[in-house]
Amino acid sequence: MNDIEGLFFEADKLLVDNKIIEGRDLLLEILMDYPDYGRAHNHLGWIYHYKLVDFVKAQKHYKLALKYEKNYYSTYTNYAYFLTDIKSYDAMLKFGEDTLKINGVDKGIIYNQMARAYELKFKLKEAYRYYKTAKMHSTAGNYIEEINASLQRIQGKMNFFQKISIIFK
Repeated sequence: MNDIEGLFFEADKLLVDNKIIEGRDLLLEILMDYPDYGRAHNHLGWIYHYKLVDFVKAQKHYKLALKYEKNYYSTYTNYAYFLTDIKSYDAMLKFGEDTLKINGVDKGIIYNQMARAYELKFKLKEAYRYYKTAKMHSTAGNYIEEINASLQRIQGKMNFFQKISIIFK
């Protein structure tokens, strides 16, 4: 393992141990020497997104991670959640369409985030369809249960005619 990987795994362990500031500082230190190390950018995006709630910095780091580390699939998942969290639904749908073309990404999560975007845009039939597709691409039992709850929630929001249209489609 080279030095950058060792430092990265050390930063990751700090985050697992909930030493967020120390982890952030080590990731920033890594980027001083290796500004194109996408995994560090992904983790910083996650820190700014979830822990420090600085969406400008989160987006900057997620985008740099996507630019520099195209085969680090966690970034695609994290950025999908980020886009729906910041209510950037159209951007999420476009990002989802592009991301689904990439081998290796978790299609279940991407479809689920696209479904959330449609749901929050009040396009319930599209949301329902995407939740069903997300379910077909998922294997984790607890995640499938979450999708099933989303499907029930969508049906509860639909009017009679929308419900009929999904039954007979």
